[in-house]
Amino acid sequence: MKKVIFMMICWVIYTAAFGQDAKQLQEEGIEKAEAGELDEAMVLFSRSIELEPDDHYAWFNRGITQNMLGLNRGALLDFEQTIKLAPYYAKGYLNRGTTKKRLTDYEGAISDYSYAITLEPEYADAFYNRGLVLEMLSKNDSACLDFTRALELGLEGAQRKVDNCNDTTKSDQVVHPILRLTESADNRKYGYTADLPIKAGLGPDGGPANQRAYLNLLRDAQGRSIAYNRLGSCCAYASDNALFGMALLDKYEITYLDKKGKEKKAILYISMYDYEAPLIVSGFSTVGQK
Repeated sequence: MKKVIFMMICWVIYTAAFGQDAKQLQEEGIEKAEAGELDEAMVLFSRSIELEPDDHYAWFNRGITQNMLGLNRGALLDFEQTIKLAPYYAKGYLNRGTTKKRLTDYEGAISDYSYAITLEPEYADAFYNRGLVLEMLSKNDSACLDFTRALELGLEGAQRKVDNCNDTTKSDQVVHPILRLTESADNRKYGYTADLPIKAGLGPDGGPANQRAYLNLLRDAQGRSIAYNRLGSCCAYASDNALFGMALLDKYEITYLDKKGKEKKAILYISMYDYEAPLIVSGFSTVGQK
């Protein structure tokens, strides 16, 4: 009887400490993540992992949340543990591939997407995401095959890519895929003023794709991805690559964390008409830098 009472007391202490079981914690974590309360979601998924370390879903969900927070290296570790626990879970490879892409390991991303397709031959998202990386690497024929297959499998979002692949009237303008940032700007005004804009040029997806590629590669003082929002266009300047010889810059508001973890905002000016190897703006780093 004493042993039973002792076990009951231990269970009360255990449940008081953790509050819910692992599944409940995950469900609450998902709700928090969907509500945008990502830090709270991270805590809940981590507690779920403590209770059930062999549950690959908990690692997977925490990896998704880390990616949403811009903590890509942490996410990579979570997805690797997901795959270790569930080697036939195609979504684990898909999301590890996307994380590798964010960390500029493009060949690794392609490998993971390809393995996800091996596991699930009709995995439309894997075809589409592999196509995106192939497109970035200027392997356009292979990319178009993947976009077409994704559309055939029911991914309606691939339609625009397929239309672009079939467009025989595309411009002859040279594209410059931005895969990595390697050098920092010497001038502290670079990118922060209309007089010294970031010249991102056109990417393989046209339009503002290279602007997004550049911004996605920036990291703040906490090593996190930045958030950004296009505010509009401004500041006409002469350009041989623009209609009637006059181009506009695009203004982006970026949100980031400083060294103290305080949220800050800034405005960056970027051109999609002209290209000069983009530099890292003052106060920021890029993937792989500290």
